[in-house]
Amino acid sequence: MKSCPFGLCRLGLRAICALLLLGTISVGKADPSINVWLSAEFENGWPVESNSNRFGCNDKIYAVIDLLELEGGAHRLQADWTDPGGKIREHVDYPFNGAGSTRITIWLKLHPPKGSALFSFFNPAMGMDDFIGFWELAIRVDDDTRFNTEFEVLC
Repeated sequence: MKSCPFGLCRLGLRAICALLLLGTISVGKADPSINVWLSAEFENGWPVESNSNRFGCNDKIYAVIDLLELEGGAHRLQADWTDPGGKIREHVDYPFNGAGSTRITIWLKLHPPKGSALFSFFNPAMGMDDFIGFWELAIRVDDDTRFNTEFEVLC
């Protein structure tokens, strides 16, 4: 049996590896990347990026979600707003069509229990105890890509 010169075998092995890698890349599905920022600030009809992840009990909290590297076609965004006690307070299930880059804005508005508005003049946190603390926003795209972020609600 004839042996292969070292340089030629090495070159052949590299070529085979490159072909296998290219085949994997072209067949594999790329997951989109997710960037999220939260804000309660609003200008000219649009949320404005802020440097804080701390919000008040009366704020409408916007999550601006930038999805990058989306394959063309139908997609599904799901988001869960979970309170400090671990209870999901809001669930978003949003089917959409997109390709490349897409921006989606969702929001959370906390509503005090009935009857607490009468006493909120004296104590803004009245009836809002379950909402005070660190919340989690969990975002999923097509049940694959995940992004979690935390924010704080104070009254």
